[in-house]
Amino acid sequence: MLLELSPAQLLTLLASEEALRMRVNEAIALLMQTVEMSALDVAHPLPPADSLLEDVDLFLSLSEQHGSKPVTPAKENIAEENVTEENLDDNMPLFYCPGKQGFYSPRQGKASYERLNAFRNTGRLIGLCLLQNELCPMYFNRHVLKVILGRSIRFHDLAFFDPVMYESLRQLVLDAESKDKDSSFSTFDLNFSIDLSPEEGGGSVELVTCGVDIEVTPNNVYDYVRRYAEFRMFKTQQKAFFALRSGVFDVIPESSLDGLTAEDLRLLLNGVGDINVPLLISYTSFNDESGLATSDRQIKFKRWLWSIVDKMTPSERQDLVYFWTGSPALPASEEGFQPMPSVTMRPADDSHLPTANTCISRLYIPLYSSRTILRHKLLIAIKTKHFGFV
Repeated sequence: MLLELSPAQLLTLLASEEALRMRVNEAIALLMQTVEMSALDVAHPLPPADSLLEDVDLFLSLSEQHGSKPVTPAKENIAEENVTEENLDDNMPLFYCPGKQGFYSPRQGKASYERLNAFRNTGRLIGLCLLQNELCPMYFNRHVLKVILGRSIRFHDLAFFDPVMYESLRQLVLDAESKDKDSSFSTFDLNFSIDLSPEEGGGSVELVTCGVDIEVTPNNVYDYVRRYAEFRMFKTQQKAFFALRSGVFDVIPESSLDGLTAEDLRLLLNGVGDINVPLLISYTSFNDESGLATSDRQIKFKRWLWSIVDKMTPSERQDLVYFWTGSPALPASEEGFQPMPSVTMRPADDSHLPTANTCISRLYIPLYSSRTILRHKLLIAIKTKHFGFV
């Protein structure tokens, strides 16, 4: 019910706690009514799922103890197990990492209505990030960004999806141009069918009709690698891609992304992971709440702070920006900071750690007595994530 509302209606609901509570109560009432009606319709309801699992474990353990083979289940039980397997597959995570860790692709499962609706809502969240200049904490594979942009997926996109297979296929193309190409291909024993991973649906599929009978040769290898890349990256998750893309353009106009490349979209969504210290300095303003700081003391404090940040490792800088703003990356442009980052100098106190108010990108740092103490306290704070208000 709530998921079917338009983005404008959702934003209106989120602005009013009372209105949101009323809609949630309506949804709960409808769900309870549906459950009650279902209970009346079922003459012999099944026992709870937990008790079914306990029975299965009991019989399996008894058969193992006596060395006997478990009894073959009836056809009805087999059908129930198949349904359970399908449900489990549809309850798996929506995304997985096919190649480099931290970069995600959709996993459509059985493509049930509920699962596709979840992909559409994920797309709406992406659209909201773009609409409101917020950074998205999730990194997508390159071909996912190209699908959102409506661009064609190419063979070279496979390098970001499955680098090992990409290199193997690239070598296959190079072998097709060698002098002994015919003898090389005869040893490969390849045809126009491929095996899919469980995340891609599993099993063996044909890239073309009767593909298992079509041998890959130097003459058709280009067609093979193109179809291979397209099938694994797009066709196995096609319904999920369409739902994800529809969700993005539920929130923003489709024309708003015209002219962007996948790299442009990644920059808008995920920002700049490599923290540029001079750029961060240009964004940052300082406020004095210490009541004691002279202009010389303020200048010394700023010099200490930026020299510490400059000597941090890239990972420590990301931790600092995350502690400070709630995101481990800088936005693609100055407009991405709303408001701009700031540092507030608090009264001198060597015992307390710095804190942060991420919703306004503000860092609170006491006027420590030395640069060494400032560095020590700052590094502890960004590791323990001692937020003020998040």
